[in-house]
Amino acid sequence: MKVLLLAAELKRGRTAPGGGTSLDELWRLAETAGLEPVRKLTVRLQGWNPATLIGSGKVEELKALVRETGAGGVIFDEELTPGQGRNLERALGVKVADRPRLIIDIFALRARTREGKLQAKLAGFNYALSRIAGKGGSMDQQHGMIGGRGAGEKQIEYERRALRDKIAELEREIDSIRRERQTQRGKRDSVPMPQVSIVGYTNAGKSTLLDRLTGGRHAIYADDKLFATLDPATKRVRLPAGGWALFTDTVGFIQKLPHDLIAAFRATLEEIRYSDLILHVHDLSSPEAKPQHEAVKAALEELGIKSVPVINVFNKSDAVPHPAVSAWAPERLRPVFVSALTGAGIDALLAGCERALALRWAEYELTVPQGARGVVREIYSSCLVKAAEYGQEGVLLRFKATPENYARLLKKLSAADR
Repeated sequence: MKVLLLAAELKRGRTAPGGGTSLDELWRLAETAGLEPVRKLTVRLQGWNPATLIGSGKVEELKALVRETGAGGVIFDEELTPGQGRNLERALGVKVADRPRLIIDIFALRARTREGKLQAKLAGFNYALSRIAGKGGSMDQQHGMIGGRGAGEKQIEYERRALRDKIAELEREIDSIRRERQTQRGKRDSVPMPQVSIVGYTNAGKSTLLDRLTGGRHAIYADDKLFATLDPATKRVRLPAGGWALFTDTVGFIQKLPHDLIAAFRATLEEIRYSDLILHVHDLSSPEAKPQHEAVKAALEELGIKSVPVINVFNKSDAVPHPAVSAWAPERLRPVFVSALTGAGIDALLAGCERALALRWAEYELTVPQGARGVVREIYSSCLVKAAEYGQEGVLLRFKATPENYARLLKKLSAADR
């Protein structure tokens, strides 16, 4: 379906930064959703119109453009109220949507796992619930029977109740998955590898980076599309000193990410806070790298993720002639420049990951008596063993572990001695 894309801004004050880029992004979102954008336009207004957002004069201009282009829909870069959406559809005679609706539809379209599909569906239902509006007595759905009290439940009330029931059912299913994840997290100390989360703006190259880090062993899907991959992928990556770490590619962020989506995906995204390290991937070639950085940072803060150490990775350095000086990469971020496509800078990135992880996964040394074989097995299963020396008193093990893991091993060794 052909669609027109429209952004609105107020005349007074400075033009909002990234306005044109936001429309470019909306164009790519529309293409990702399988639509055919044919024209994008920005309208400047004296003030917001409560009925149509853009006012009757602009609506008539838009209507003429719809006829001229043969568009079957219009997508607004701003969030519309339910009333504005209905009024615009009546005036234009075509479908009208806003940016949040489009993003939610893309999530529903591209989710692959059961949890991802449930989360996308939950976001869609919450969005729909906030936009149900009644149309007066003509919407009466039920009428009183024997002993009734006049007109029964209106259609609007029936629809709201039906949606709330569906939302409650979805939340129960997602909560069940969340409990399963908490059980798995309870076994986190038994995972013998550090956990690294890859986050970033959509289309920054996170999946391509993960594929490069794994040496292309898993053929991880990556595409030059917004939200090309939604479902997390976790793979083992070998570190320079010989150990391993688990790297997880998470869902991409975007400006004006709908709150319904953040709420629906909160259970998945909050797993980032249990990481030992975050790789924040940026698109170095993007002129909007700075607002994209701020959008991701704001989303992480909204999720309460503040204490996990971060490495700021600036990807696509092959597309920028002089990455250190020609793009937004302030020194305070201690940028690491890489190209997931060519492999440039990957060794330096892995070395940086190892240094950062060493602050949490420290190196320890324990001598385990011969009679405490269970402790030896535990160390091999839950730690990164660097060396083992067998002697008369037992086995001397040098290994890397988290402080919590090491404390648990000491307790277990003490119990074995008794």
